[in-house]
Amino acid sequence: MTEQEEQLVQRCPICESDRLEYRFMAAGQRISACAECGHIFATAGTAYEEVTDGTAGTAFLCSTGVEQKGPSPCSGLDMTAEPEKMLRGIYERMKDGEELVLDVPVIDSRNARREKLNWAPFQEKRRQFFSRKTLENLICKCGFGEIEIRDANDDGVVIHCRKMAGREKKVLSFIIPVFNEKNTVRQLLDAVLEKDLSPLGLEKEMIVIESNSTDGTREEVKKFAVEHPEVRVIYEEKPQGKGHAVRAGFEAATGEFITIQDGDLEYDINDYDKLLLLPLVRYQEAFVLGSRHTGDWHMRKFGEGEKLRAFVMNLGQIFFTGLINSGCGTKMKDPFTMFKLFRRECLYGLTFDGNRFEIDWEIVIKLIRKGYVPKEIPINYVSRGVKEGKKVRMFKDPILWIKCFVRYRYLYKM
Repeated sequence: MTEQEEQLVQRCPICESDRLEYRFMAAGQRISACAECGHIFATAGTAYEEVTDGTAGTAFLCSTGVEQKGPSPCSGLDMTAEPEKMLRGIYERMKDGEELVLDVPVIDSRNARREKLNWAPFQEKRRQFFSRKTLENLICKCGFGEIEIRDANDDGVVIHCRKMAGREKKVLSFIIPVFNEKNTVRQLLDAVLEKDLSPLGLEKEMIVIESNSTDGTREEVKKFAVEHPEVRVIYEEKPQGKGHAVRAGFEAATGEFITIQDGDLEYDINDYDKLLLLPLVRYQEAFVLGSRHTGDWHMRKFGEGEKLRAFVMNLGQIFFTGLINSGCGTKMKDPFTMFKLFRRECLYGLTFDGNRFEIDWEIVIKLIRKGYVPKEIPINYVSRGVKEGKKVRMFKDPILWIKCFVRYRYLYKM
C-alpha cells in the first residue's frame, strides 16, 4: 500500500475513529473492525490497485434506472480505501432528488453468516466490508436520504436512495410536547434554547406542541414564542395525548436528527452533547436511547406518600422491559426512556398512530423492526411522582401497552 493509503486506514473510513480492533487475516490482508461503529475493513496487507473498471465491487444505477456501461463513478465502493470520498463525488455530480441505486455485498448477508471467513469477498482483496448498518451510516453522512434496503441475493443488498437538498447544514430538531407543565415549562424551554450545539457542528430547531393546558402553560408558551420568534409552536385545540403531540412534531420537523424532550425536568439536557449526540453526529449509530438505569433497579424514587406507587412502577418497568426484549430479540435496559435520539431517516416509510404514552412503545418497536437496534447510554435522571405532575395512569396504561406490544410487534406490517 502507498504511504497515503497506510495513513488512511489507521482510522475508520466511516466514523473516523482510531479505536480499531484486529479481527483476522484474509487474502494477505489485516482485517480490523472499528470499535465505535462496527465497520470492518482492511487496515494493512498486500498492495493492489483501486478497482475502477466496474468488473468487481459495487454496481451502480442512476435515476433513469438504466445500468451504466463501462466504468461507473461508484464501481468498487468496497474496493477503495476512501469510500466516503467516492460517494461524495457522486453526490456532487447528481441533481437534487435524483435517485442512486447501489448493489453491495454485506457481511450480514446469508452467505457471509454461513461461510464466515470463507466468504468469497474476503478472498477478493476488497478493502471495505459493509454491513447494512455501516453502509447506511456512510450513505447518510454523504447527504443521501429516503433510503430503502432490500436483499439482492445471498451475498448482498440493493439500496435505493436520493440526493437530498439542504443536507449541508446539520440540524437537530427538538420536539417538545407540553401539557399542564406551568411550573417547569419556562425553565425547560430556556435551557433548550440556550443549549449550544455548535461544537458538534449542529444547528437547533425547537418545535413546541402545546395541547391546550388548563394550568396556564399555554400562556407561558405564548410569552416565550413572542420573545423568541425563531421557535416554532403548534397550538392544539384540545389535549389528545403525548403521542398525538409527538406525531405533530414529526410532521413539522426538518432536521436531520430528531429528539423528543418532555416538558418536565426529569432529564438533564446537558446529557445531549456530552453523551447522546456524539454517536449520531459521528455516524456511528442511527438510534440512541438515554438509559435511566445505572445498576439500581428502583430508578423511580418518589416522595412521601408515593413510595408504594414507585415500587409498583419499578416492578412494572422490569416486566415490560422483559416483554419487549423477548418479543424483539434485544437486550435493552430502558426502552421506555423519554431520551430518544435518531436520524430523521429512521422514520422514512413508517407511520405512527399512538396518542398517549404508547408512542414510546411504537417508536422503539417499529425502529427495531426496521433494523435500527438502539445504542443505550447511561444518563442522569431525577424521577417525579404523580403529585409533581406525572401523568401515567397506573391501571389503564399498562393494559394499553400490552395491546400496543401485540399490535406493533406482531400485527403491524412493515
